[in-house]
Amino acid sequence: MRSLVYTSTQTRPITDSELAQILAVGREKNTRLGVTGMLAHKGDNCIGILEGEDDVVHARFEQVRMDPRHTNVRVLLDETIQQRSFPDWSMAFQSLDPLMQQIPGFSDLFTAGRPTDPAFAASRARGLLEWFRKHPLAPLTSQRTIDEEAPKTRAINGAIAVIHDGGVSRFSVEAVAERSGMTVAQITELFPAPHALLSATVMRWTRAVSLPLQPLAAEKGTVAYLHALLAAHAEEPALMRLVASSLTVATDPSADGADYYRSAYLEFREVIRQALAEDVRTGREPATMDPVRGAQQLLALYDGLRLQSLLTNDTDVVDAFDRAATRMRRGWSEQYEQPAYWEIPVAAR
Repeated sequence: MRSLVYTSTQTRPITDSELAQILAVGREKNTRLGVTGMLAHKGDNCIGILEGEDDVVHARFEQVRMDPRHTNVRVLLDETIQQRSFPDWSMAFQSLDPLMQQIPGFSDLFTAGRPTDPAFAASRARGLLEWFRKHPLAPLTSQRTIDEEAPKTRAINGAIAVIHDGGVSRFSVEAVAERSGMTVAQITELFPAPHALLSATVMRWTRAVSLPLQPLAAEKGTVAYLHALLAAHAEEPALMRLVASSLTVATDPSADGADYYRSAYLEFREVIRQALAEDVRTGREPATMDPVRGAQQLLALYDGLRLQSLLTNDTDVVDAFDRAATRMRRGWSEQYEQPAYWEIPVAAR
């Protein structure tokens, strides 16, 4: 198995829509090939990590090298590995996490006067990989964060790592403090109550996954966006369990954080409704589809399949969603008729 780390420069700015399609298509292609890794960017500069079988990694890198959107492609590290730094993700694409800047000498990978010595590049690449091993969910928690928020980012990274490794039941301020290298007092100062830290974790983790993909709704349609989002969630069962847990809390008005989780869900449903309304306006979906009911139906499918996948071992959520959504969209083209289940004649014995 091989790990290959490279840097490149974008030949032109990549639009949000292009980024979403790179992420969605790359994730599906890498999943089929058994490739995991990350692509992060800082301005026009990118750093990529590919992990997998030797020939597959080199073939994927060759595609990157030949991509006209990349120039100055430079290999920092190409070595045999025993285990992956990114076992769970086929692809992540985020702005560089501010905590990443704490790696000694990391930022000078992108400076004009950086040393050209291969040993220098390799040491920086190994430092980056080591950082990701210590913070295994960093690519999904990367956000545009101002310096004053870096401690919050560190705490939330720690919370995500705790939940990733042990589930929501293992979540505690003490566990997060140990994982993030902070004290309980430091975390409590930032998040006075455990539910405040947990809700912030849900927000950052879910938005880190969904926001880069949102342009797909306008470019390819609402169903394509939910397909890509399901594929992203399927890579991280711990995230799906966390979302399921938060929705359970949302059903109890007396529970801490219930109002936040409920409002977050309603906000997501409104995003889907608006996207479907735009689909109707542009002709991607038929005028016979009511966006309000369409959002209800799509989310019943989307939420139900995510929950089902957590309870069974034989549910391919993406394939199941594609099949059901295809039939649902056909139904949207037809006029609705009230079913008469109880009028179906019973066969004579």
